[in-house]
Amino acid sequence: MRGALWLAFLFAVAVVVGLFANSNAGHVIVYFPPYRIDTSLNLFLGAGVAIFIASLLAWRTFAAILDLPKQAAAYRRKQREARAMSYLTEAVEDIFAGRFAKALKAAEAASANSAVLETAALLAARAAHRLGEIAVRDRWLDRVTSAQRQQARLVAAADMQMESNDPDGALQTIEQLQQGGARQIFVQRIALRANQQLKRWEEVLRLAHSLIKRDALHPVLAKKTVQEAVGHLVDEKANDQDALLRIWKNLPKEDRKISGIVAVIAKGFVAGGKPEVARELIEESLDSDWDPTLLNVYSECALEGTGAIQMIQALEKWQLQHPMEPAIYLALGKVCLTQQLWGKAKSSLESVTRDSRAKSNMKALAHMHLAQLHESLQEPEKAAEQYRLAAHLYSSQ
Repeated sequence: MRGALWLAFLFAVAVVVGLFANSNAGHVIVYFPPYRIDTSLNLFLGAGVAIFIASLLAWRTFAAILDLPKQAAAYRRKQREARAMSYLTEAVEDIFAGRFAKALKAAEAASANSAVLETAALLAARAAHRLGEIAVRDRWLDRVTSAQRQQARLVAAADMQMESNDPDGALQTIEQLQQGGARQIFVQRIALRANQQLKRWEEVLRLAHSLIKRDALHPVLAKKTVQEAVGHLVDEKANDQDALLRIWKNLPKEDRKISGIVAVIAKGFVAGGKPEVARELIEESLDSDWDPTLLNVYSECALEGTGAIQMIQALEKWQLQHPMEPAIYLALGKVCLTQQLWGKAKSSLESVTRDSRAKSNMKALAHMHLAQLHESLQEPEKAAEQYRLAAHLYSSQ
């Protein structure tokens, strides 16, 4: 369409010029002594236009000739950039393919071009790291100096330092990143691993919760990480019951519903001489979300007097709610054994040994406690028989 319009425009111009030339009878006289030129106006105008076009073409040709060195330099520069990009592409492909020696050579070749020097340096550092050449890696990282690529350099450095088992160095690098306001999920994951290696469990707990809020940790890994951190904190604060209580209260509600965390905290309170607090935590957890694994810790919270009676009542209530659960009978037997309620303890433990749903280790524990019961009742032969049965079950696992 555009071509047709231009063609119509040129025809119109030709018509206008033809009409002007036919109707124009003017003459032009150019006089410079002793010469005189007499010509028609049409010829004069045509010659002027021709001279103008010729001059324009000559000037443009001359300018193009003068510009040839610049064009040649630009062409060579583009060729170098094209080769550098080709080397960069090769380096990336080799890194993903595991050909790190080739990747290092390709990145080094690409670094000859200053336009991609820092990108090539990052790739070369990664390849050198995979080859285990730490000094070479650091030299390449030092070549990344521009402000716009500092974040890339620091993130790459922190990740590689963590992979080379340098958690202190990784955390120092991450601190530089955070001074610049960086809060990426990937960086937080690196910090989490570093703090785990350095056993900084309070920081591990903080980072884990931060990543959980951003859905950046798999639920299973999140649960395991939080439980591990809480367990180590409980070990560190075993002699400080107030600190244990603060740890528990500072946990989010979601964490306080995890039976593994409840068990760890409860064990800490039992070890610190606060079994009544552990008992309350476990009872609250079991009432809201049943998990029979907590019963093993619960049986360690047995108290004399009112506390023991309340525990027995709670276990009997759970028996009604979960009549097919052998762990309840085992816990009830252990609690009654500590309170010297021999008959109830014996019947509960024996029901575990006869229950086909009970696992072999649970039955072995029941036999062990029955042996202790018979020893307390001065019945050594029966105690020996129970020990033998327990040993047989343990050996068969």
